[in-house]
Amino acid sequence: MRFRITIAVVVATLCGISLLDPLFATEGWWSGAAIAVAAVAATGLAGRAARLPSLLLPPAQAVVALCAVTAMYAGDTAPLGFVPAPEAIDRLRVLAEAGRTAINLSPTPVEMSAGIGLVLALSIALFAIVADVVAVTLRAPALMGLAVLALLVVPLAVHQDGVQWPAFAAAAGGYLLLLAVDGWERTTAWGRGSAADRSDSASLHLLGAARIAIPAVAVALLAPLAVPGLASDAVFDLASGVRAGGETITTTHPMVTLRRDLASGTNRRVMYYNTTTETPDYLRMYVLDGFDGQDWTMAPLQAADRNRVRAGQELPQPEGQWLDDAPSDVTSEITLTTGSRRMAFLPAPYPAREMTVTGDWFVDPETLMAFSPTQQGAGLTYTVRSTPAAATRADLAGGDFPADGQVDDRYLALPDDVDPRVAELTESITGDAADPHEAAVALQDWFTDGRFTYDLRPPVLAEGEDPLTDFLFDTRTGYCEQFAASMAVMARQAGIPARVAVGYTPGERNGDRWVVTERNAHAWPELYFQGFGWLRFEPTPSSADGQGTAVVPSYASEAAAARPDTDTGTAAPNADDLAERQSPDTGESAAPAERDPAAGADSAGGARPDPNPLPALLTGAALVLALSAPALTRLLVRRFRWARAATPRDRANAAWRELRDDLTDLEIGWSGAETARALAQRVAAEQRLTGPARESLERIARARERALYAPDAPETGPSAADSRTVRAALRAAAERRVRVRAAVLPVSILRRPAPAAAPGPTRA
Repeated sequence: MRFRITIAVVVATLCGISLLDPLFATEGWWSGAAIAVAAVAATGLAGRAARLPSLLLPPAQAVVALCAVTAMYAGDTAPLGFVPAPEAIDRLRVLAEAGRTAINLSPTPVEMSAGIGLVLALSIALFAIVADVVAVTLRAPALMGLAVLALLVVPLAVHQDGVQWPAFAAAAGGYLLLLAVDGWERTTAWGRGSAADRSDSASLHLLGAARIAIPAVAVALLAPLAVPGLASDAVFDLASGVRAGGETITTTHPMVTLRRDLASGTNRRVMYYNTTTETPDYLRMYVLDGFDGQDWTMAPLQAADRNRVRAGQELPQPEGQWLDDAPSDVTSEITLTTGSRRMAFLPAPYPAREMTVTGDWFVDPETLMAFSPTQQGAGLTYTVRSTPAAATRADLAGGDFPADGQVDDRYLALPDDVDPRVAELTESITGDAADPHEAAVALQDWFTDGRFTYDLRPPVLAEGEDPLTDFLFDTRTGYCEQFAASMAVMARQAGIPARVAVGYTPGERNGDRWVVTERNAHAWPELYFQGFGWLRFEPTPSSADGQGTAVVPSYASEAAAARPDTDTGTAAPNADDLAERQSPDTGESAAPAERDPAAGADSAGGARPDPNPLPALLTGAALVLALSAPALTRLLVRRFRWARAATPRDRANAAWRELRDDLTDLEIGWSGAETARALAQRVAAEQRLTGPARESLERIARARERALYAPDAPETGPSAADSRTVRAALRAAAERRVRVRAAVLPVSILRRPAPAAAPGPTRA
């Protein structure tokens, strides 16, 4: 029946699927999968108890799992509530298709639905059947490590935060428990020796698994804290966009980051900053300049020395912007929180003219994106001097801004297969515009006049559907990503160079500082006007039903025509407006403590964070644990062995096993073909044992012979003191090299425990 190994497979499987937790936003997402796993395991136990042929077990498990899934997701259409009849199968097929589409299109973490739950339950049921065949039928549980690795790759491939350490530890522990239970069953199945002997040998298997698991998991979890390369985003980075000297450097796709931040349930603080303006502009991180018909992408960047950010050195001239009549510069000191996600791009107002930052950072001369191929910005403080565009409605209205020859043609490029209805719609909106600026404002107003619905979880896009036309003509539901991307496409069709920017809105003012949280993440279109460069527009609804912190620029706002322009060219709300409209639900929204300007400041003007000794201490502790693990394991084996030796026969066997382990560690060796007396004589002669050491060795050998061959148990047995005496004498006779290695790396812990001895002959 193999009950224990089957239960171990169930435990290992459930521990393994815990790796998928970052992918789901709904608690209890695993319940359907757990029921499927239980159904597979119960069928396996029942089938083996009934001596069902091994080849028929997987089909039987698949049928029972299908019945369980039918009861969970299509019970109202199934006979008896669980029989997978044609009508129920059709229901499952529709749900599975909807679930597959939702998984492909929804950002992680996803909200659990019936379709997603069905797909997950079926997938895990298949996983459980394969695990049962491999670990129970074929008796090769080690191969389950490949299956667990496959589960591990899933969150690493699609989720920025990867796998949390509790889930990793649980998965590793479940896998190693499976190996230990398999060894336990194999040992008890040998059928030799007393029940106590078999239990002792089986327990050693469990202890052996623990001695491997604890150091390995500890090193795997703690080493990356002090070795930054081991904690890289490279495994789950989704977009390749940065190049340095021919080497491709990857960064998470900006839209993936945007979706994750907006959908975050914690709304963690991302940064806080001081600025010299009362109306700060957006903090831009990424610029997406290419549209492939489905997504906006970022062009490759060059991390060349000429593009390196240097303190006191001006950044490249912003493209198309004349600065002769620019307003006063704005200086912002920005601090990225240590609890925010890892950032290889620095948020900054556009256009930045000078940046003071520690580390190896570069700037793209066309877009002024600040990035690093080797560093992360979390915990970093840097200063940005920016020069906002001096654009007003009067300046832009009636202006002639020909597209040809101003900027790269790629800012007007569109795929040939864009639905012609989009061009017709663009013409209907902008056809009466007198100039490009009026056309841009018309597009912006068309998105914000109430015909669209802002929703962080728009309807799932059917397979094969065009996301652009679906948003513009069908659902008209989405969030800033859809609004910005759509307006940028339509602006290009209207002959206005356009691109998409991703970053953060100004955030909420709190005292003398501005606080930016994850829910301030935003995307917006930037349109090009010669003389003023790239100007942002705001097609996303800015209300309680939209992005609450979105701000329409003054040059694009109807209301701005009646009021003077500000130094930034934006109509930013005051602190009270932001507090009323945003009110993020977070415990981190309070103003951070004032920084001591004298603490950790460097000559470049940035703040160098205090070194954190914890990673080094944890790594040192992990290394010490790893180095001392073999010796500690050998000590635990010895203590455990003698603690279980309750009878004289048990003590005889314990002393004999200790002797063999000591001979192994000290490179003396032993053979199973030798009798106990012959082994004792050989060792005493070779090692020149005399006195108490020889007497203790002979007592151990005689006790072993009585335990093996005497019909009655011996009245007395050797003691732990005899083992210590022999061990000390053998070590004294060994070379220094051998003694050191035996103490630091006792090889006896690596060998498989030998079969327990038979208890002795029975009476006729």
